[in-house]
Amino acid sequence: MGNLFPAIQVPSVLAGVIQSILVVWGAVWWFVLPLIAAMILWEAWLLHLHYQFVHSIKWKLLEIKVPKNVLKTPKAMEQIFAAAHAPYSYGIPWYKKYVDGQEEYWMVFELVGRAGETHFYLRVPTQYRNMMESAIYAAYPEAEITEADDYLEELPQALPNETFDLSGLEEVLRHENYLPIRTYPMFEESVEERRIDTIAPLMEAMSKLKNSEQLWFQVLIKPTGEDFRKEGEEAIKKLLGIEEEKKKKPSLFPKFDLGISMGEALRAPFEHPGEAKSHKEEKQEKFPRFLMTPVDKERADAIHLKISKIAFEATLRFVYIEKRDEAAESGHTNSIHGFIRQFNTQNLNSLKPDSPTNTASYSVKGPIFKKMRVRARKHNMYEHYRHFIPSHHESILNIEELATVFHFPLAVVSTTELEKVESRKGSPPASLPIIEE
Repeated sequence: MGNLFPAIQVPSVLAGVIQSILVVWGAVWWFVLPLIAAMILWEAWLLHLHYQFVHSIKWKLLEIKVPKNVLKTPKAMEQIFAAAHAPYSYGIPWYKKYVDGQEEYWMVFELVGRAGETHFYLRVPTQYRNMMESAIYAAYPEAEITEADDYLEELPQALPNETFDLSGLEEVLRHENYLPIRTYPMFEESVEERRIDTIAPLMEAMSKLKNSEQLWFQVLIKPTGEDFRKEGEEAIKKLLGIEEEKKKKPSLFPKFDLGISMGEALRAPFEHPGEAKSHKEEKQEKFPRFLMTPVDKERADAIHLKISKIAFEATLRFVYIEKRDEAAESGHTNSIHGFIRQFNTQNLNSLKPDSPTNTASYSVKGPIFKKMRVRARKHNMYEHYRHFIPSHHESILNIEELATVFHFPLAVVSTTELEKVESRKGSPPASLPIIEE
């Protein structure tokens, strides 16, 4: 009748498979184990170099008091971000990168709201302090820059704890890095009264903070190089329908220019001459610009505009801190989402919360150890903010996008809690007479 239950033979087949695996492993373990160990040690070495470099940076915290009436658009802030690109090395030599642990320097712009007050800060490596101060004064001559006490020292080394709770998240690009978000030229109006300031919603939320509340916005920027621009150029060519010519591989035979390729020569006996000619004319008679849809044309122009400006690997990080015994449904997390949504577009790019960093309970999937995992996320968020650690998710923003997200408020913003400069301090003139006693 035949074997109706072949499944009975499965254990013997499985035993044969396991036996074969053990035989193969016995033959290659001496090669595979050292390879795995070498990969683990290499990753540990890179991590050690990174932390060594991070702790070697000597930071200066500068507070920037904005002028009372800023009539300049965020374009002035573009010049400050452009100056922040100066530390870029255009490629670190492999020895300095993998032996000495050298990396590209980054800077941190912070907007801090505490007890209804709003402060602008810049964290900068000591060697670049004078350069950044010059850039700020060049863009905003009436601004006042002072070295400030670190507000982070007023809080415990680790949060959350029994007294304070926190929530936070990082915002990242939803689509490819070469696609731009909505920038300040789209918000501008020729009439000053109708001009929209993109930083106003966040500052308004900070002005409503109570004494026990703090809201921090951190923009960490690290200069980036040519790869971002090349990716954008390839995307534009794809939208235009331009096929990039493939590089010919070097041949062992001497080159002779016969006017045809080897493939054409092999196909010639089997192909009508007119057919081969039509293939060539078909490639030459392409006008991709006229074949584009309005959406593709708009996207290509937007990509070209973004990659034409200096760009950074950017981390946008928000942290909200409150006392547990005074916790209230203040809705400041919703204010953060509202502030970010104004930069989003449907046809280009947008910002979204980075799920692994979101401390909201709904973002942590699964019921197993959920409270412990939420607490771990909060702890990591606080640690990353305190030690200025870049995001694991690389989002690239150019100086126009950064100036849209972070800039000094315009004159149309009437937040009274922002500390402003009534007059600029300066040194006495050199010709001032001095009376000696």
